[in-house]
Amino acid sequence: MKVLQQHVDFIEYEPIEKEIRYAEDIEKKKYKVENCLVLFTCVEEDDNENLVKEAVKEIVESSNKLKVKKILIYPYAHLSQNLADPEIALNLLIKMEEEIKKKKLEVYRAPFGWNKKFTLSLKAHPLAETLRVYSAKKTKEIYEKVKRVGKKPSIQSEKLSENDHRILGPKLELFMFSEFGPGTVFFFDKGVILRNILIDFWRKEHKKRGYLEIITPILLNRDIWKISGHEENYKDLMFFTSGEDVDYALKPMNCPGAILVFKSSTRSYKDLPLRLAELGLVSRNELSGVLAGLFRMRTFTQDDAHIFVDKENIEEEISRVIELIDYFYKIFGFSYSVELSTKPEKYIGSDEIWELAEKSLANAMKKNKIKYKINKGEGAFYGPKIDFHIKDSLNRSWQLATVQLDFFMPERFDLNYIGKDGKLHRPVIIHRVIYGSIERFIGILVEHYQGKFPVWLSPIQVRVLPISEKTISYSKKIVENLEKNQIRVDYDFEGTIEYRIRKAQNFKIPYMIILGEKEEKSNTITVRSREGKIDYQVKFEDFLEKIKSESKIN
Repeated sequence: MKVLQQHVDFIEYEPIEKEIRYAEDIEKKKYKVENCLVLFTCVEEDDNENLVKEAVKEIVESSNKLKVKKILIYPYAHLSQNLADPEIALNLLIKMEEEIKKKKLEVYRAPFGWNKKFTLSLKAHPLAETLRVYSAKKTKEIYEKVKRVGKKPSIQSEKLSENDHRILGPKLELFMFSEFGPGTVFFFDKGVILRNILIDFWRKEHKKRGYLEIITPILLNRDIWKISGHEENYKDLMFFTSGEDVDYALKPMNCPGAILVFKSSTRSYKDLPLRLAELGLVSRNELSGVLAGLFRMRTFTQDDAHIFVDKENIEEEISRVIELIDYFYKIFGFSYSVELSTKPEKYIGSDEIWELAEKSLANAMKKNKIKYKINKGEGAFYGPKIDFHIKDSLNRSWQLATVQLDFFMPERFDLNYIGKDGKLHRPVIIHRVIYGSIERFIGILVEHYQGKFPVWLSPIQVRVLPISEKTISYSKKIVENLEKNQIRVDYDFEGTIEYRIRKAQNFKIPYMIILGEKEEKSNTITVRSREGKIDYQVKFEDFLEKIKSESKIN
């Protein structure tokens, strides 16, 4: 039995059509459950009632730990190819429901045997998402490993939308996926250009705001993860290795690396706030059944920042972070909603510190005229947080930016700075991301723009197409002129002009410049947009001014 366990603000699902003859009878309408533990559950061969009881025992422990009273069992066969007989699977799901009810929890169960669509809002705390595999031999929590090299990815293109990034990415020659790298991505040159545009923009804006960029190792001694608490809470999501009798772990998060940089020298109040930013490669041992292109990966790049600040300046620094997040999302045309998660029942630190922290977060949002919803008691045990949920062009919600106040790590790592009074003081750490994951953000952008990137973001902004060999020389001069002006341009002279125009449109290149003898004689160009609009006898200088204007990040 495989269970993807997610703690959500809400899940809304709707049965669409029956998929198998064992499908349950249920009213076709939208169902919604709020603040619950969703169990995406797949029943496999050899699963039995004893296994269900063992699984429920751990599920109940999780619900108690998270203080969740509602459980939704959601049949999800996509987690495995080793499925149980449908009749047996349904009976075991019913048994799971009965066992959970015995524990005095509120239980819901999505219909078995239906094609369903769903929307959910995942909470952002460290334990919000847990992957479990239960077997008749081992009932403790474990994680599946890739069983053989060369296993094909589970992407079935015939079931994906034509605007899915897993279809568009390879089609636009941005990136690809391979059975030899499950949970990873291979970027082509155009994808690297797109990625670097995002990174260059990120670096420029962070430098303006006083961030120092660092790079920390992807492999650290296992002891550091014990100190940080990651091994305790993330052990089953981590990759471990050893060498010369020393145990190591690939980093699942960037926090300890930034903390070690802070501790590398004596700090004073004059050094604060110390803003350390990192495009850090992290690795997480995700189940193969839940990998989903760029949206769910085993290796990805987080645009982290760890800001070390004194308690008196928390509000001002949070306000700066909110301004930066707002600026980024407006550039991409994203609207967003915001949530403030406050002190849970179990927490560390004094009530005074929590009151100061929550007040600082709220005041910073008010200062920036940000409307927000309060999630009472949903903060992490080490500090309150703000979550940003963007809306894309398809009206889908994505939780991206998070701003987290942390009193826990400074205690664990004994962080100090020398205050104005000459005494040692404990800093507070602000953890924050904007893109979240660079790769995931690219996937979102591909689908948000449906491949039609704005000119400033397009890997290729202009393609030059000579009609015949007679205008090749003129075409090369146009290419050289555009390159001198930092316009991303390429050149195509393979096949008929009709074929090349169609190819450029398929690649969704913003502009084509078509050049024949008439254009060369009049020293003009013909400009065709990807939407099919054609402008004849355009002066090159006029087009250059237009493309340079559109290449600026507004």
